Amino acid sequence: MKKRYFFIALFLGMTGISLAQTQSEMNADAQAKYKKADAALNKAYKQLMALLDKDEKVLLIQAEKDWVKFRDSHCKFDASQYEGGSIQPLIHANCMEELTRKRIAEIKASIKERNL
Repeated sequence: MKKRYFFIALFLGMTGISLAQTQSEMNADAQAKYKKADAALNKAYKQLMALLDKDEKVLLIQAEKDWVKFRDSHCKFDASQYEGGSIQPLIHANCMEELTRKRIAEIKASIKERNL
C-alpha cells in the first residue's frame, strides 16, 4: 500500500500537481514554483546575453530592469485586493510565476530568432 502512495505522489510531483492542503502549504508551494521559474528565467537570460554584442547587451539589461519593475508592481497590484488575507501570498506568487514564464517564452523566442 505504501508503494502505491509513493507512485501516486511521484506522478503528482512530475505533473506539477500539488498535494498542499492548508493555505500555508499552498502559499509555500506557489512560492517554490515561482523560484523555479525565476531560475529558468536567469538561465534563458544568460543564454541570450551570450548571443549579443556590447550595444545589444546594454539594451537587454535596461529592458530586463524595466520588465522586473513592471512584473513586481503589477503583481503587487494584483494581490492588493486580498490585503490582509491569507491567500494574498498565493495570488502574488502565482502572478510572479505566470509573468516570469511569459518572459521566459519571450527570451527564448529572441534566442531562436538570433539563431536562424
